[in-house]
Amino acid sequence: MQTVATEAVTCPHCGDEASVSLPSEETELKVRHSVAAFGEHTTVTCSEGHTYWVYFC
Repeated sequence: MQTVATEAVTCPHCGDEASVSLPSEETELKVRHSVAAFGEHTTVTCSEGHTYWVYFC
């Protein structure tokens, strides 16, 4: 059975936490207020309705 690695990230607007699935366990995350032109990322919307982007490094 394959396990999915997750990590908690904090909303840069309000501090609310969310879990993000990682492509691999060694992946570093960078939270950004806006989207970049390139790079593997996911979009997160917190319970307060704020949208932010999490990049996999």
